[in-house]
Amino acid sequence: MAAREPSTRNENIAGINISDGVVSVARLIRRGRKKIVLTHGGWIDYAPDATDEEIIQAIKRIWKITKMPTRTVCSGLHSRALCLKYFKYPDLAPRELNSALSLEAEESLQLPPEEIALDWHLNRPKDDPYTHLGEQLHGILVAVPKKAVNRQLNLLKRAGLFPVLTDVGCTSICNLYLALRGERVNPNNAVCVVNLSRFSADISILYNEHYIYPRTIISRSAEWASKVQYLIENISDALLYYHVKVDKTPVTQLVLTGFVPDDPVFVGQIHDTIGLPTEVWSPLRDENFVISHGIKSSRKKDVVSPLMTTCLGLGLRNT
Repeated sequence: MAAREPSTRNENIAGINISDGVVSVARLIRRGRKKIVLTHGGWIDYAPDATDEEIIQAIKRIWKITKMPTRTVCSGLHSRALCLKYFKYPDLAPRELNSALSLEAEESLQLPPEEIALDWHLNRPKDDPYTHLGEQLHGILVAVPKKAVNRQLNLLKRAGLFPVLTDVGCTSICNLYLALRGERVNPNNAVCVVNLSRFSADISILYNEHYIYPRTIISRSAEWASKVQYLIENISDALLYYHVKVDKTPVTQLVLTGFVPDDPVFVGQIHDTIGLPTEVWSPLRDENFVISHGIKSSRKKDVVSPLMTTCLGLGLRNT
């Protein structure tokens, strides 16, 4: 998902995520082929019913606390109106893709095209960056009301930041997993990554190196500790649709990350019902992740926190 302004090549970009009463920020750099270093990062709470001005003040505070060296950002977009769906068009000419996806977005959001922000990700081989005429086009459609994007961009600009990219949780987490554990996803093995925030979940199946099948769900009434059956049903549905409609590469592992409840019964119930090897993954504790000594943590504000997970993927835009 992109709200692209000037070119971001060689930019010093930080990731910022604003959702569920938390602002989290991260700046990352690469060290060698695999290591990723968090040079600056942290998070801060804001009231769930905070005004725009209160959120702006929270953004300014976290920038000061973390001593973030840049004001250029990639931001995560969270909206209940977000449309995130898999598409597959056999024998559609690439020049017709924009029109086809625009019609899907209009139907899903029930809005005129001028009120929709639209983007997409094509699933295609790394060694074939071009889409040829007659190729079967498939990938992810991302669409959201423009007013939701404009509100967030306005918040960031009023906080003194320069937003150059807007991404969604699904793709940012997938980018993070592939950067740290890309060798686990190949034409013979697929991985289902489930990222939990307090009241939403991104379910992403990664296959064929960097192909994505996504699904996002919302828990409207409670946090996930009391909605485990609803989560299990949606993971099961995603796996079934993937196998029947998307690809036959077997899913060999289920990875839970983000705001995963501490109760082992929660993870055990998911494992026993889904029937896949299940791991709780903290990217900040990954063997390929390094936290700079300059980052201060306290008992209350430890950056090694599930609250940081999504903004780490957003911060990868800097690497």
